[in-house]
Amino acid sequence: MENYIEISLTACEPVEQNVEIISAYLSDFGFEGSAEDENIKAYIVEGQKTMEEIEIIMDELVEKNLCFENYAVDVIKPKNWNEEWEKNYFQPILIGNQCLIKSSFHNTDIKAKYEIIIDPKMSFGTGHHETTSMMAEYLLELDLKDKVVLDMGTGTGILGILASMIGCKEVIGIDNDSWCYENAQENIEKNNIKNFEMILGDAGMLKSYPEHFDLIIANINRHILLADIRYFVKTMKPKATLLLSGFYLDDLQEIQDECKKHGLLLSNKKMKKNWIGAKFVRA
Repeated sequence: MENYIEISLTACEPVEQNVEIISAYLSDFGFEGSAEDENIKAYIVEGQKTMEEIEIIMDELVEKNLCFENYAVDVIKPKNWNEEWEKNYFQPILIGNQCLIKSSFHNTDIKAKYEIIIDPKMSFGTGHHETTSMMAEYLLELDLKDKVVLDMGTGTGILGILASMIGCKEVIGIDNDSWCYENAQENIEKNNIKNFEMILGDAGMLKSYPEHFDLIIANINRHILLADIRYFVKTMKPKATLLLSGFYLDDLQEIQDECKKHGLLLSNKKMKKNWIGAKFVRA
C-alpha cells in the first residue's frame, strides 16, 4: 500500500466559507479529505505531488486571501484507519429516513430499510459529506430494479452498494486509487453484495462498455467531471441517467454546458451548503 501526503490546516473566520473554498481548491489538485469544524485534513498519494508543488499550491491559497493557520505537511504510512475514523470523524448517519450508514465498530438502535456497513480506511465517502448524501438521496428516489449502474470514482463503495441493495442488476465500480479499490472491495464483501465488480483504473476503462449503463454515478470534482463527461455519454443507454456531484453552484453552468454538448439535459438539481448534486438524462 502507498504512503499518503497529509495537509492539515485550521481555517480562520469566516470558517464555513473558508473551509468550503479551501477544500474545493485542494480537490481541484487531486486531494481528498474531510473537515471537522475549522480543521481540514487533505490527502494525496505520495509521489503524485512533490513537496515543491505542494508549497506552490499553499502559496496560491495565501495569494487568494484564504485565511488559515497551523499549516503542516506530513507523510502518512499505512495504519489502522478504522481506529482513526472512529476517534475523529465517522458517526452513524441516516439518509432520507431509509438508509443507515455505519461502521462495523458502531452500536446503534437506529433502524432503516437499508443498512450499509462502511469501514472507510483511507477512502472517503461515509455519507456525511453533502455530495455523498445528495447522491444517496437521488438513488433512494429512483427505480433501480434490473438497472445496470456505473459508480465512477467509487471511494468506499457506499453509493454502488446502496444501488445494489435498492435492486439494480449489476454495478461496475471504477477508481484509480488503490486504497479506494481495496477498501471498496472489502466493504462490498462486508455488505454481502454479489453483483458489484470493482476495477482499478480511470475513464479509459469505459471504452469496454459502449451503451452499457442505465445509470452513472460520478461524485468526483469539477475538473475530472468536465474531462470525463464525453466518455460517460458513450457508455449510456438511450434515456439513461447521469448523477453528478463534487462541485459548487458556481460550477453548475459549466457542467451543464458540457453535458448539453453531448446530449445530456439537466432534469433536476439539489444543493447543500453550496455543493450541488445534478441529475442529467441522455436525450
